Amino acid sequence: MRLRVPYVLFETRTGIYGVDAYFSLRVEKPERRATLIRKAENLQRLEARPQGALLEEGSLRNYLTSLFVTLYDLSGERFNERARHMRRWNIWRIIGIPTGHQRHVDRDEELAKKNREALLALAIMRKVLGIKSPAELGETVVKPRGYAVLEFEVNGGEVGDPVYRELFKIDSNAGMALQWLRTEKIE
Repeated sequence: MRLRVPYVLFETRTGIYGVDAYFSLRVEKPERRATLIRKAENLQRLEARPQGALLEEGSLRNYLTSLFVTLYDLSGERFNERARHMRRWNIWRIIGIPTGHQRHVDRDEELAKKNREALLALAIMRKVLGIKSPAELGETVVKPRGYAVLEFEVNGGEVGDPVYRELFKIDSNAGMALQWLRTEKIE
């Protein structure tokens, strides 16, 4: 099945990008929203708002700035959570209290994965908006440039676009939202 995902195009100091106007509001974690922003080069421009677009041009600036602030906060929280766990574990280990080595290693790997995901999303937003911290948000210029769609094939478990392939694997909400987009396409 050929899928058409709606995008909202916008321009910043660093270039012209598109943000997914459907799945970005349906994914489970805010860290995954930033991965749905891409350069506008591979998107097919449209004159009118495409069917299924949940994000609108008018709310785009607020959406991007709030996403940046959320990711900025999350990246610090994830690191603090991991550091707190490592400190506690090391204290118990030094004192000689057995706490289950493999359990702590598994927990640390899980926290490291969450931290990497938050930092990657923050790096994407920093590149797109051209800023380093929330203090610079006042200088951010986001100009909406219309709508576009991204077309790719979905056949069972095979997805033509690598970003969406990974998203459908790790995010159950995106997989469920795919069914709604298919339903809207059929009608």
